Amino acid sequence: MSDQSLHQRDLRRRDLRRYALLLAAQTGCAAVVLSNIHAGFRILIENIGTPNAPPASGVFLLLVAAALGQACYWHRLSHIPLPQGYHSIGLGHLLSFGSRLGFIWGGALFSVYSLRHAPALALAPLDLVWRGALLIAVLFSLYCYTLELERLGSALQTPPTA
Repeated sequence: MSDQSLHQRDLRRRDLRRYALLLAAQTGCAAVVLSNIHAGFRILIENIGTPNAPPASGVFLLLVAAALGQACYWHRLSHIPLPQGYHSIGLGHLLSFGSRLGFIWGGALFSVYSLRHAPALALAPLDLVWRGALLIAVLFSLYCYTLELERLGSALQTPPTA
């Protein structure tokens, strides 16, 4: 094997490790968001009809998860290529399915926000603005993660070129 091909293989391995690390971090951030959605649904169901303020620690955790997920996503998008040369139709389909399912949960977040905070529309406009901005930021972060899964799923489903 020539030095050039060894160098290329090492670069691909390094990029694959970096991609996997960033995807794992994004997955962790998405898990935080999804667990908060689950907790929001539980609070909503257990306390129907009463406005509930989210705990400050939960809001902070959502902000950190959204920011970290975005940092990983944009860094990967601008500096690390999608893994190439791997082919797995089954795994590709599972990742694509997971991406769609993930954004269904994002839609659920929107409904939790709407149902949970609709009784509290008497809040100050500034309070509604920060809550709305947080919702948009978290939804956008979840969208970027699901888009990354969709891209990876598509890349895995594409047959390798000979």
